[in-house]
Amino acid sequence: MKHAASRWLARHPYTVTSLVFFGAILVGWLALGWGERQLAFVLLLYFIVALGVRLDEIFRAIGGSSVNPASPSADPETILSQLREIRELLRRIEQKL
Repeated sequence: MKHAASRWLARHPYTVTSLVFFGAILVGWLALGWGERQLAFVLLLYFIVALGVRLDEIFRAIGGSSVNPASPSADPETILSQLREIRELLRRIEQKL
């Protein structure tokens, strides 16, 4: 049951986001007496969050993952080689300056 719910949430992120913001708008308008400015601000927040959801989908489609990205590259040799490369690039920059 829990696995099916999380799978559904992963397949329908816009539905979940829209329902959460719709609920917040209803509570704010009916219970808190929000006016135009507050509702416009919540709408702006909704668009920002929806853009973030879309960017996350694009990132996953490209090949990224939302899991811990540092685990495969935590090898000490990989880190040392990256540090050597950074050092070499810094030397080149210093020579050009």
